[in-house]
Amino acid sequence: MFSFLFNTLELVSRSVHRLNYGEIPLLIARWEKNPVASYLLRSSFLKKEPLFKLFDKDFFYSHLLPDKISYRSDKTKFVDKAKLSAQLEVLIKEINQKKETFSHFSIIRDSNFNKKREAGLIILKFKDYPFVVKLFMETPKSFVRPYAKGFEPRFFFIMGSVNRHLMGFTRIKNVENIRNKIATSKQWSKKIETPRKWHWVPKNAQNIKLIGKNIGNTKQIETTIPGTYAIIADAIELKDKCFSIFNRKARKMCMKLCNYLDVAIDPHIDNFLQEKHTNKIVIVDTEHFPTLVGFKGKLKFKGYFSWYIRLSKKCVGDLFFRHKRKRHKKRIT
Repeated sequence: MFSFLFNTLELVSRSVHRLNYGEIPLLIARWEKNPVASYLLRSSFLKKEPLFKLFDKDFFYSHLLPDKISYRSDKTKFVDKAKLSAQLEVLIKEINQKKETFSHFSIIRDSNFNKKREAGLIILKFKDYPFVVKLFMETPKSFVRPYAKGFEPRFFFIMGSVNRHLMGFTRIKNVENIRNKIATSKQWSKKIETPRKWHWVPKNAQNIKLIGKNIGNTKQIETTIPGTYAIIADAIELKDKCFSIFNRKARKMCMKLCNYLDVAIDPHIDNFLQEKHTNKIVIVDTEHFPTLVGFKGKLKFKGYFSWYIRLSKKCVGDLFFRHKRKRHKKRIT
């Protein structure tokens, strides 16, 4: 049904009697060093802040993978950045070669990755080292095709005007804010942990230049973002599968923690793991959740049912029930 609705929306003709509330927002994407080939997206869902403000260049490059990395579970063991980088470079080549399996990595999740276009998010684990990789890849063409990377990314674009590539830029900044807030809490500071995380960029990575026209309150706005990058994080050794949506105690604890953090993280129960050697609860997914789904203001939910209802109402409202005057007002502010 949703597939039918997505496809038919593009077939609906515009009535000559409808009022024009300004130019439809336009996004242009191209390689930074090749300004000739440009790709376009016109959409009323385009918003200035998520598209042009999430990438903080200084912050990004100040949080690159260090030269030597200790193991989380054994601080006496180390691995050199050069070894991890060499295996990551091989991974990029194997993806370009359309390989289904990889020499140094096992796939954790690839449902948000388009293998044909080599675009989206793929999550992997090093076979030889205790680290997880979230690899983000986009081209100018794929960046302006928000409906080509799976079911979930379609709704994130509609609700928040974002994709996984942009949201990756929020993960490390958000985890630092989370750590700081947890450290001040007597209730959570001894119970909650977060994995260490670093950015990584391949040697020959190209940058994508984004140009927005009639997006927000400016005629034109520009930014440049990495076309390929990764986030390297500690792999967490699980004690057991104690966090389940069917576990009332786990649900209550996770939602209480999320409310304490102003729902800065996705309350999805699978984002919380109990670590084997510390018995602490580790938050593994640190995307800034309000940005992902386009929520504004302080959030609080009584439980998972109210969370699901609120998400569903916003998604349906954004997709089908935005009055044109209200939509125009939102995108210019």
